[in-house]
Amino acid sequence: MNILTEDMIKEGLTKILANELKIAPEDITDESHIVNDIGAESADMINLLYNIENEFNIEISNEEADKNLTIQKMANLIKEKICIKSAK
Repeated sequence: MNILTEDMIKEGLTKILANELKIAPEDITDESHIVNDIGAESADMINLLYNIENEFNIEISNEEADKNLTIQKMANLIKEKICIKSAK
C-alpha cells in the first residue's frame, strides 16, 4: 500500500485547487484560506470536495470542510481520513 506523505497530499490538493479555480499553483501556500485568499465560492466548494474525495478516496462532510479551510488544515484532515480508512 502506498503511504502518502503530507507533502504529497498538499501537492495533490494544490493541483486540484489550481485546476478548479484557474489559478497558478505557486499562488497557493500552506496558510492560504480556500475561500478568503483563493476565492472559492459555494459552488466551487462542491466541486472541490468532490475532486478531493475522488483523488484521495475518502469522504469529507461539509461541516468538516467548513472547519478546515486552509491548505494545511485540509491536508491534515485528508491525512487523518486516509489513516482512519487504512486502519480498518
